[in-house]
Amino acid sequence: MTVVRSGDRPALVRGPELPTLQRLVDRANGSQAVTVLGNRSTRGEAVPEHTHEVEEVLVVTEGECAVTVDGQQHTLWAGDAAIVGPGAVHSIAHRSDQVCTVVAVLGSADATIWSE
Repeated sequence: MTVVRSGDRPALVRGPELPTLQRLVDRANGSQAVTVLGNRSTRGEAVPEHTHEVEEVLVVTEGECAVTVDGQQHTLWAGDAAIVGPGAVHSIAHRSDQVCTVVAVLGSADATIWSE
């Protein structure tokens, strides 16, 4: 078993309109099958439209956000999840005054992120 401590993984502060991104799990620290990311947003920050070659599950762990997949927008609250199929165009927007945290699990230990 490998334990990955959040405090040991760098968080990437990407600017005033993009959420903070933390790459928690991937092949570099022992995963053979998934990449796990944390996105922490404040009001007005968004992950712009992008795609992945693998399935992605977005789990809202705090707050609320709007997830748009292939043009269909849904509001997700803490405890909700969205399954995004491979190749689907998707984005995450945050409009609330409360912080929103979304954990993204991608079906590859080598998943690339649109901003990398």
